[in-house]
Amino acid sequence: MDNTPPEGTWFSQSRNPDSNLDAFDIWTEKDEIHSDVHKRTFASDKYLRGSVLGQGGWSTVYKIQRVGDGQILAGKASMSVNQLYKETRMLRKLVHKHILEFIELYKEAGKEEATLLITELCTEGTLHMRINHAPGGMSRGEILLATSQISDALAYLHGRNYFHSDIKPRNILVRRLDPISVALADCADCKLLDSYRGPPGGTPNYWSPEMTANNRHAGKSDDIWALGISLLGMIGQWPQCEKTKAGLARYPRQCANHAQELQKLNPGNGLVSLVGRLLTWRARERITAEKCCEATIKLLEETKGEEESVGTEGLRIKSPEGFRPISFW
Repeated sequence: MDNTPPEGTWFSQSRNPDSNLDAFDIWTEKDEIHSDVHKRTFASDKYLRGSVLGQGGWSTVYKIQRVGDGQILAGKASMSVNQLYKETRMLRKLVHKHILEFIELYKEAGKEEATLLITELCTEGTLHMRINHAPGGMSRGEILLATSQISDALAYLHGRNYFHSDIKPRNILVRRLDPISVALADCADCKLLDSYRGPPGGTPNYWSPEMTANNRHAGKSDDIWALGISLLGMIGQWPQCEKTKAGLARYPRQCANHAQELQKLNPGNGLVSLVGRLLTWRARERITAEKCCEATIKLLEETKGEEESVGTEGLRIKSPEGFRPISFW
């Protein structure tokens, strides 16, 4: 797949080479150096700007230190301040334990380019990074717990008459590990159900069959499909995809067929069964976010006390003959 970072993402699509996961929650000497540079341009009476955590097409996310109490936070600056206002309006409406916590929209008088959207800092990066870097792959318990939290956040959104429109591991931030805790981010493009009629947004790899066929969003079922694609990644089962318009158009069917093959080869495997329910071809037959959360919690309870296993082999998932998963896009 194309590795070019899509625009407008909250967190880094690939870790800034100078950043250090272990130093995320402390203010380092490097942050102090960056802060001294930023002080020449931006006020430093309330927030200090440290290292760059990541960049998207129109935004930059900084490590932020609050002067009053020294707390380490995240701050998004943007070439499009209107996007920050838009995201702020949405985050103020959404209060859920697994949606990124909004702190404030910070503004300097007469200096619009200094505007910062301040949120909590998720010190373990993105789920994208966790999938890529977990030794041996993510464990069964970790996958189920992360999926339960994401689906719980989606159930909350859907219950408030919104859908996210861009669910993918790069938009899911990891607060901590052991046990894993995640937060859904990039909520600026959440859309009202039954009212959005514009072209589809999000990332084509995660588009539902309805989006691909009709070139528009279908609503809640789009989020569910994208969660299913994300879960395929967590269990190491992404099918190959051609980097062409035709290849992307075929990809939903590829994923649905692959989910069906996995179910045939792995009867009784709860994770595989859940993938199948998320990637059901017909939107109206797809599992809801609420039911997905209930299913993952039940699977967690059933496996409580069992030895944790990681990777496709550790998860006891048999792949179709000749299957080779793609690397994370």
